[in-house]
Amino acid sequence: MKRMAKKVKPGKLRGNTTPNLLTENPNDYTLQLAGGMKYSLTDIVQLVLLDGATTKTAQDLEESFRMVMEKGIEMSLMGNNVSLEYIQLRASVSGVFDSSTESFTRPKHEVNPVLVAGETYLEAAHNTLVENMGPTQLNVIAQVVNRNTYHVNTDITSGGVLELTGKGLKVLGSEMYPAHVYICDAETGTIVKNISEADLLANTPTHLMFQVPAGLEVGKRYIVKISTQATGTSGKLLKEPRLIVGDIRLTCV
Repeated sequence: MKRMAKKVKPGKLRGNTTPNLLTENPNDYTLQLAGGMKYSLTDIVQLVLLDGATTKTAQDLEESFRMVMEKGIEMSLMGNNVSLEYIQLRASVSGVFDSSTESFTRPKHEVNPVLVAGETYLEAAHNTLVENMGPTQLNVIAQVVNRNTYHVNTDITSGGVLELTGKGLKVLGSEMYPAHVYICDAETGTIVKNISEADLLANTPTHLMFQVPAGLEVGKRYIVKISTQATGTSGKLLKEPRLIVGDIRLTCV
């Protein structure tokens, strides 16, 4: 049986620097990664299907994955070292035994799963690009996911769903200053479409989701802007709106 070649693509990470408070060196910074979307097994299976790399059904892929993982976990809990190329599994025991013959008893003792990145994962991580976006900002659109293509920071679908993560994103307005999310021409900054606060599918300081209005031009690039009176730290409104301008250019597909 011919084995399929492993095709783990290196990723691209984005992050902001924050001072390292554990040292006295004023020039010591750490990088906090932006994004942080959560993907379930079902989400990952859908991504595989969208790539067109298999003719299997979603149910077949999920069942195959579960069968392999469940058997791997079972074998690791029998004291074996299990290498699945992408991850390695084993078990350890914690707790103090007061004598050489003391029985294992919970909660004094416990079995702990140990998961370690495999060689394939480590190689992809070694080749992953990292972009330092500078000092941490209070209000920033860090990541944009097209829920139709599942592409990150690359495209937008007219009539599709767009998901934003970042900081200070909550959209709140008043009668005098209604709050909106704007889809703008990336070259001129001109507002092309707008989404009102009431039409948002998710609206928190770190997470926005909405349906993109129809009528965007395929091949044209767009950016997202947000007008909001939310302070980011409380439920009070600012006297005037603040504007968050995204720097991620999205091509309409």
